[in-house]
Amino acid sequence: MLTASDIRGLVALPPTPCKDGAGGAGATDSVDLEESARMTENLIQAGIGAIGLCGTTGECATLLWEEKKDFVDTVVQVARQRVPIFAGATALGSKEVVRQMRGLKELGADGAFVGLPMWQTPTMKNAIGFYAELSEVVPDMPITIYANARFFKFSFPAEFWEGLAREAPTVIATKISYGIDHLADDLRVAGHQINFLAPYAFTHSVYSTYKEAGLKMIATWATTAALGPEPLVALADAILRGDEKKMQEIEADIHSIPPMYPPDERAGFDNYNIQSEKWRMNAAGYVKAGPSRSPYFDLPEHWQRMAEAHGKAWAELRKKYIKAPAPKP
Repeated sequence: MLTASDIRGLVALPPTPCKDGAGGAGATDSVDLEESARMTENLIQAGIGAIGLCGTTGECATLLWEEKKDFVDTVVQVARQRVPIFAGATALGSKEVVRQMRGLKELGADGAFVGLPMWQTPTMKNAIGFYAELSEVVPDMPITIYANARFFKFSFPAEFWEGLAREAPTVIATKISYGIDHLADDLRVAGHQINFLAPYAFTHSVYSTYKEAGLKMIATWATTAALGPEPLVALADAILRGDEKKMQEIEADIHSIPPMYPPDERAGFDNYNIQSEKWRMNAAGYVKAGPSRSPYFDLPEHWQRMAEAHGKAWAELRKKYIKAPAPKP
């Protein structure tokens, strides 16, 4: 069974490709499995270290369970155990999470990608107890936590991580999507068990997170990998080497391209997350992400323009980091 040290490098959080014209509420077979297979192979060939499926950008909330199973099965079959696969099992309640975790394990997923139940605002006791119970009921399925403070209405303080290290032994990693001001404390109380994945985003610096963590991080996560992962693979490799100068050089390149949404409308990302992500991915051309799924269709025109410009700029930046194939002997 996977442990925290098995997750290294870039963890790609790709979309679930949608067939043209299949984003509506009546669609029951929306996943473009051929594109999903191509996407998976390309990501692995580019050097990513793991894949996390069906988070927010992966549209976990808008997929039927049957669609999710077909998608995860496709990715697992293509990956052939070359990289760990964590499949999303976030749901409204624990019983549904358990059902999905067991089903995803049967398909061959290496672990589950699970956020807090999205109904009541969780208390500390409830949040810790939720993951502790999953560890008890599904003890053979490692968990990566989807620690998104905005969506799950929880701040993920050090007390939470300390509780998990004590009560939830199957939690081995977390996607950091919360304030990093207490990250050193998080690592101190739980770093022996849990791999804290540094956030890559245009509003975060992986290098800053790496410094805040006392230079102890071995992995980073990014939805941007679906625009072409090569710059982020180079950044993750620099983290693993401890090459701070190279980290800063790569981040300078990345931050030189235009942002994906208006900087003065950052709060709007909570409203347009899926839509803007898919818009920039389709513009970059690395993955045919297709349309977003119902009900998340609306995206203001100026957001569309910025996401498209961003995706095209990323495609140009990516060319700098694509390694030439080794010469044949």
